[in-house]
Amino acid sequence: MRAGPTSLARFIVPGFLMLVASLWGALAEEVGADSALPSPVDESQWEPLRAQSPFTRTLFLSESLILTGVAEVDGQPVATLMDTEAAQSIAVSKQPSERGWKLVGISGWNDIETAMVVIAVESGESIKVRYDKDRMKSASQRMKFAAQKRSHQVAARARAHANGGSHGVPPERVSMLQRIDQQELPKGYNPGAGRNSEESHRLHQSYVDKRMAGMSSRQRGLVGQMWQQQQTVNPKMSNRGASFVRILEYVAENERR
Repeated sequence: MRAGPTSLARFIVPGFLMLVASLWGALAEEVGADSALPSPVDESQWEPLRAQSPFTRTLFLSESLILTGVAEVDGQPVATLMDTEAAQSIAVSKQPSERGWKLVGISGWNDIETAMVVIAVESGESIKVRYDKDRMKSASQRMKFAAQKRSHQVAARARAHANGGSHGVPPERVSMLQRIDQQELPKGYNPGAGRNSEESHRLHQSYVDKRMAGMSSRQRGLVGQMWQQQQTVNPKMSNRGASFVRILEYVAENERR
């Protein structure tokens, strides 16, 4: 007598489940019982993402490179570039660099302002790079501010150490800075409209320059003092530009000229 579909299912399903359980057990023994569980995420794993967010990084490499010089070394042309995103200087020749870049074309190299180089990058793409005075100025400012930031952080740590761990800023000023940092940013301040970090920095600096131009020397001095105190109290602030602008706005609107 032949078994019907229902009878077959009674034997096949339990047998299949036993086979799966057996294979799973063998796999667990081989790779270790703990491997089935996700390992805990450490905060340090997010540092690369914080340093180079996918929402702010330059999508087109040519937008972050500036030609800074062209020279002949041992009879071969060498171009020096500035990576404005990383604030680094890069030398490129006909021999592939550590990045896999090489110089494949050059024109007008007798005048840096009209010179252009063609760089083949590791992806196989060829990009054209030119000198840009305004972008060079902006990149230099960014490098200067980065150096100042490091200097202020070192000085803040030194002051805290000298004061036995205390930052030395009066409690009432600390409270004031905390209140200021909770304020909304002014409507005219929108560095997020920049296509990349370089353009965002230009928008930030343009706003600051215009606002400072309308302030008295006393107000500008107070901005500098409060900003230094803010860096001492909160050296790891997440958005330094926004924090500075909030202090700038507070002084401009509330402190006498």
